[in-house]
Amino acid sequence: MKETIYTIPLSESLEQDSECPFCYLENKLESEQIDYCLGPAMMEPDHRILSNTKGYCRRHMDQLAGAKRALPFALVLDTRMDEVIQTLEDARGTKKTGKKAGLFAKKEPGASRVAQAAAELTATCLVCERMEHTMSKFFYTFWYLYGKEPDFRKKVLSGKGFCLHHFKEVLNASEKHAGSRREEFLEELTSLELENLKRNKQEVHGFVKQFDYRSDKENWNGPKDAHLICAGKLSKF
Repeated sequence: MKETIYTIPLSESLEQDSECPFCYLENKLESEQIDYCLGPAMMEPDHRILSNTKGYCRRHMDQLAGAKRALPFALVLDTRMDEVIQTLEDARGTKKTGKKAGLFAKKEPGASRVAQAAAELTATCLVCERMEHTMSKFFYTFWYLYGKEPDFRKKVLSGKGFCLHHFKEVLNASEKHAGSRREEFLEELTSLELENLKRNKQEVHGFVKQFDYRSDKENWNGPKDAHLICAGKLSKF
């Protein structure tokens, strides 16, 4: 298998004892992006411009704050605030409907423009956009390797499947990248997914039964965090 910037981490993700290799990749990528935004990126003018204009979603703003790197984080906020204030002030300004505006000239409702500006300011996240771009490359690489490399395919089918979110993404990516054997491959992955969902169901059911005084607690060997594993399978977190 020819190794590239995407095949190496994808192969590594399959070697983890993980319920979803793409969750492993995404969590690792997210951590790297947060470190980058508060580290080397601070010295890159192009990144600072994007950071100021795109900003960060609530999840990633919280992670930036949680990194406990006060000065770099404050610098990010300082210049982002300039962008936010300027955008809202521009939106609040009066827009003229013609070349000349008299005393009774029509004006666009200021509140509508400000609301639109606020919506645009909160609609983008630099970390999210970079992660989505990289994850799309991983999905393409997954299907390329699945169709071309028997060892890779064997590793996938001996794994624990995917979380429901990434299972959907894998299926969506198959339309463009799975090739002529798409239906065969989808049947394999669907069987894998259902097999592991049923395992998760049994584990969480066994966990619930341990709270019944009639249960055989001593002979139950399921995971102590079966409820958290099941939650992660249904909704990545």
